[in-house]
Amino acid sequence: MRKRFLVLLLISSMLLTGVIVTVYDRHQHSQINALLHLPKLEIGDWVVRMGTVNDSRWISYLGKSEYSHIGMIIATEPNVKVIHATTNDEEEYSDQVIISDLDHFLSPQLATKGAIIRPLFLTSQQKQQIANLLLTQRGKPFILASRDKSHLYCTTLLFDSIRQIEPSFDPKWTLINYPIFEGEYLFPQSFINYPNTQVIYAIKHG
Repeated sequence: MRKRFLVLLLISSMLLTGVIVTVYDRHQHSQINALLHLPKLEIGDWVVRMGTVNDSRWISYLGKSEYSHIGMIIATEPNVKVIHATTNDEEEYSDQVIISDLDHFLSPQLATKGAIIRPLFLTSQQKQQIANLLLTQRGKPFILASRDKSHLYCTTLLFDSIRQIEPSFDPKWTLINYPIFEGEYLFPQSFINYPNTQVIYAIKHG
């Protein structure tokens, strides 16, 4: 609750300082559109999206990020599954690490656009090890906090697990000096810009 209250205060501050925040209705689409022409996906692929709610707008603004959320594929059969730390994708599993079907993760209800990125700097064995680590985080609470404090949000969920397996992984953290949120935070753009990665799929709704 405190985190959501702080988010509302931040959005109010952005409005007062001239930042335009667009309101979206996450239920405006009645069904999930199947993803078409998907390439062969692998465990360890990253999935990013630009969300449809106001939280996504301020994340994109603060992080100068094209996308606002990230997860990782941890299974490809029988359905593609994505693990991620989220606040409200599923009402019954709010503010925690959850596993979602890829179709739902990138659905029009939750995403205006999305992409799948392959981290070529990781081996298949490393990706499986990272997936195994991520699975141990399922159900843990979402914590939005700066780098020097206890934290668990979408990017740090992946960062901490990847770093355990590949210590050289070093995406850029962003220093935020903004009311309410101060300190270093990790945004999805740092994964998108990371060397030796490849966008293998992109989608845009609307």
